[in-house]
Amino acid sequence: MYSTNDGMGEKSVRNGLLRGWIGLVAGLAVVWMMAYVVLPWGRTLPYIRPVMEVIADSNVDSGTDWYSQREDTAIAQMYVQNAIRNWQVN
Repeated sequence: MYSTNDGMGEKSVRNGLLRGWIGLVAGLAVVWMMAYVVLPWGRTLPYIRPVMEVIADSNVDSGTDWYSQREDTAIAQMYVQNAIRNWQVN
């Protein structure tokens, strides 16, 4: 009854591949824009600028310290949790 080979199969495969490549390029462009345009601009916002200045002045590698399992990180986490608990009690 219905033919599966309508002559358009090869064309639709090419369109699918083209659409996939365009999606990949667009996704990479969005990642690049976030990393090199949006996030550096975000560092200049009034609420974020003081925090970024303190991090830069103290030579802290915030990514390394936050995501590591160092003892300093555990102690800092304990201080923050206690400060939040004390703030909630008062």
